[in-house]
Amino acid sequence: MKVGLCLVAVFVAGVECELLRKLSYAKMVGYEPASDVVPHSLIDLDQAEMETHLKVPDFEKAKNIYMKGAHSGATATLTIDALSTDLGKGAEVRQGAAAIGKMKKAASATSTSITVSYKSVCKEGGTATQDVSGCFTTTGGPISVNGFVIGAPSYVGNNYRTLMGFSTAAKDKMTGQVFYDVYYQYYGKVGDYAHQRVMAALNKQGICQACDDDARVEIAKKTSAYMNVWMYVVREFEDAIADCKEGCIDCNDDPVHAWDEGVAFYAGSLEGTDNANSESGKLLHALADKRCGNFKTCLGADGIDTSKGSKVNAALLTEFKNGQAKLLGGKCKEAIPIKNRIVELMSVPLVQGALRYAYKVGVQNLRNGKTVAEGAAFSAAILPRIHACDATAAKLISDNMNMELDASSLMSAPHEKVKKAFESTYKCLGITCEDVGGLWNANSYFDGAEPCGSPAATNGASPSPSPGGESSACVHLQPALFLWALLLAFVHHA
Repeated sequence: MKVGLCLVAVFVAGVECELLRKLSYAKMVGYEPASDVVPHSLIDLDQAEMETHLKVPDFEKAKNIYMKGAHSGATATLTIDALSTDLGKGAEVRQGAAAIGKMKKAASATSTSITVSYKSVCKEGGTATQDVSGCFTTTGGPISVNGFVIGAPSYVGNNYRTLMGFSTAAKDKMTGQVFYDVYYQYYGKVGDYAHQRVMAALNKQGICQACDDDARVEIAKKTSAYMNVWMYVVREFEDAIADCKEGCIDCNDDPVHAWDEGVAFYAGSLEGTDNANSESGKLLHALADKRCGNFKTCLGADGIDTSKGSKVNAALLTEFKNGQAKLLGGKCKEAIPIKNRIVELMSVPLVQGALRYAYKVGVQNLRNGKTVAEGAAFSAAILPRIHACDATAAKLISDNMNMELDASSLMSAPHEKVKKAFESTYKCLGITCEDVGGLWNANSYFDGAEPCGSPAATNGASPSPSPGGESSACVHLQPALFLWALLLAFVHHA
């Protein structure tokens, strides 16, 4: 019924049908999900705790939260006596008054195990501040499912979504997806290429064998957020489109949920409900807002007021909404260019980060471990896309910004050449000089770091529009469709 009524309402009252949903969910960074993805957004709390430990630095505690998680996607696997009846997915599960969850998947009669998604607080995993007040236990009494008592569990195992898992599961989940395959090939067909880099930093091995602690910190935290999470965000959008049923407006709940998950992982839970800069985020939305102040690409007249948020995030919000609307309407093929534009926009802060630290090392001669590692981390996160555009440009960048380079080899080519290597691939990357901007120094651009093209032409410019994208998330009905809308509403109601 929901679709038919929305269509009639659009015709009669001219109201927006931006979302056709069963329920309303709280906004995140200006985006209104059509499904519950709050548990997914909490992955940024793992990243935040990891970064807290790295400030010490305590690499073992950082490794623990990175590998085991604690805040996102808490589930319990319970071993029980054989069930006497089937239990449906989504059924409420309780143990006393404290432990509450829902069936993550259905279980058939005779099953001796159930998997439960937590609603109550159960925070174990790798966190240094555990809270087990809402955990299922073997000593907490019998378990009930929708009021049906199934007895006390003999075993309870708690598991969590992890930052590590975003990379270690990549090959199984993402093989064949166009953007993942580019990174997989570039990094020597290593499926968990991002995880390998994080662990090298945490364990002081591989690319970080000669790193000081400052360098290890930067490689670990930036790779986790800007490679592990970045690719998994893309994966969710790819997955949503792959599972979408073309032309079906009432059977794409799962693809829409996957799309919502992509936005949740992009934003995290710390960014708030609007699209302004909260200055508290830890993931990709926060990165775009940080870099806009460095490159004069923030919203607002001066382009440097980070509190207003970035042009990148404003453009992404439009694409997030457009993509969701396409999936809800069963227009799966039309979501593909939207997904591609999202990846293009998500690439802008990575390029900005790499350019910023190339300048710090190559021009300002700041060759400490922290600065070098930041440049290496950002360039590593975008180099596979650059290589797919121009292998020569990618090699020049890698030869000057790679983490394994000795001090004398870092930025050995003139900064201008490295900058031009990036810029030569902008068209292929789907971004522009205006999208990237130039490195800003209080009152003017740093000498030699101006935007490519005419600096005057970039002031106040917005990111390039989405190719073929719609300006609204809702396609309004034409009067000729009025009878069709009424008929559809009647059918759904019946």
